[in-house]
Amino acid sequence: MPVISTILGTAAGLADRITAGEDPVLLSSEERASAHGPLTTRGGRRLNISLPRGTELNDGDVLAIENGTAIVVRPAAEALFVVRPRTALEWGIAGFHLGNLHRPVRFRDDAILTPAEPKAAEVLRDAGIAFEARETPFVGRRYGSYSGHGHSHSHSHGPGESGGDSHGHDHGHLHRHDEDV
Repeated sequence: MPVISTILGTAAGLADRITAGEDPVLLSSEERASAHGPLTTRGGRRLNISLPRGTELNDGDVLAIENGTAIVVRPAAEALFVVRPRTALEWGIAGFHLGNLHRPVRFRDDAILTPAEPKAAEVLRDAGIAFEARETPFVGRRYGSYSGHGHSHSHSHGPGESGGDSHGHDHGHLHRHDEDV
């Protein structure tokens, strides 16, 4: 079983080398975020990936080309809510609520995608925001990937605050906004 340690490029960028079509490997969003492990293509080819830490596979990434056939990453259909805010206010409310639930989201021009689960349905229904459950690939624009990044803030107290001394102190906090935010 071959071990893939680099992404060759995209199907569009390597079209001249792909002479016999593609053999897709269908992956969920969680699987596309994993850089290591065994994979099986739709055609039955087995391979292992061992990509650099932090690598995320994207729709169209070419993992290998064998005899003109490209092994290409394609997103698998997943149980999602397709959220369709009608106004700018609803877009903000939907984003606020899904963010508070720490739900992974993907943004499209006309919708927000998020995994289908009861708490998200309850919050969206209570807010009066239209959504539907659908099996579809979890793809679209991502914003704000804060996963695993800590950050700190410093500030000084001036005279009359906390005894009048000036000092900086750390308010470090770690955000975990799921792997797909």
